[in-house]
Order: sequence, then structure tokens, then C-alpha cells
Amino acid sequence: MKTVVSVYSITMGIAIIVFWSVLWAGGSIPDLLTKPWEIAMHLTAEFTTAGLLLVSGFGLWFGTRWALRVNVFASGMLVYSLIQTPGYYLQRNAMIFVLMLAVSFLITVLLSPVFKPSLEEAPGDCRN
Repeated sequence: MKTVVSVYSITMGIAIIVFWSVLWAGGSIPDLLTKPWEIAMHLTAEFTTAGLLLVSGFGLWFGTRWALRVNVFASGMLVYSLIQTPGYYLQRNAMIFVLMLAVSFLITVLLSPVFKPSLEEAPGDCRN
């Protein structure tokens, strides 16, 4: 199951970076001009989430001891983002994005039990 979590984390990290990069390159972030501080902080959170998903995903793939704990944190950041972000697209009636985010949320929740270290594990253990 760690392979599934690893691949999912890496995929979501890449997807977040590609999504925002395409929007940025296409000039499709209207809040960039109207709310520069708000969008800057939002983008910081999004890219931090993506970075931690990538780092922990590769860490899980290669069996590092710290990766599971980092992935728990990164996954929590992702869950928050997948709850908060659809509101923006609901306001604009962009239902395809809402559906995409809802599916991502469901997949994340379905995988979430494997993100939690069991009580039997030693701190930093990445064996299960």
C-alpha cells in the first residue's frame, strides 16, 4: 500500500505544480492583480503542499524512515486544500473543477488510513 500512497503523493504534487503553473503562464489568476497578498499566501501554501507531497512520496518510494511522518503532514495540507479550493470554483460555476477536486478528496480520504503511523511503530519507522 505504501507504493500506492507514494505514487498518489507524487502524482498530486506534480498535478498541483502543473495546474498553478499553467494558470500563471496563461495569465488566468485574476486575484494576482486584485488581491496580491492573498493569492501570494495561497500559492505559497499550494506549492509547499506540492513540495512536501513530492518529497514524502519519493521518500516513501525509497523507504526512508522520515517519509511517513512527512507524508502525514503533507496529506493533511492536501485535505485542507481539497476542502477549501472548490469554493472558489463553485462561485464561478466551474463544476468540472469542483468534480475533479471532489474526486481527489475522496481518493485522499480513502487512502488516509495508511498515512497514519500505527501505535506499534517506532518513531520514524517506515516498515508497513
